[in-house]
Amino acid sequence: MVETVLRRLSIVVAVLGGAVVLSVIAMSLVSLLGRKLWSAPIPGDIEILEMAIAVAVASFMPLCELRDNHIRVDLIAGLLPAGVNRMLLSLSHLLLALVAALLIWRTGLLTLDSHEYGSTSTMLAVPLWIPQMLMLPGLALLCACALYQAARSLTGKPLQELS
Repeated sequence: MVETVLRRLSIVVAVLGGAVVLSVIAMSLVSLLGRKLWSAPIPGDIEILEMAIAVAVASFMPLCELRDNHIRVDLIAGLLPAGVNRMLLSLSHLLLALVAALLIWRTGLLTLDSHEYGSTSTMLAVPLWIPQMLMLPGLALLCACALYQAARSLTGKPLQELS
């Protein structure tokens, strides 16, 4: 049940992030063609690209964590007993959850500050709190997925099978 909900949410968020990336690719292509053919690029295209990619990266991380596709260097894992490896893996997921929680907290504070002070991007004057706020759901889902993976790694099986 928990894994199914997390998996579905992670897929939806990742697909939305993918749509953002495809949109930015299309915008960059139009801007590049406009620059080369008519000397008329899309104004602020780099600003839009930077903000959109930040949101997209935050949206891809939960699915990566849930599928356990992070890069792992197993130099001594083969030498350790399975129980120790499970503990180390669980610890790594817990540390990721902690980092995600820290990112949620700091990004949330940054969003509030940007909104309060009216911070905007340089060229287009896009309020910076908008892309910052759009990063928060992906980071929150990353934290939930990391906590789930920590518990699953510790037991060696999905949480719904524990009862």
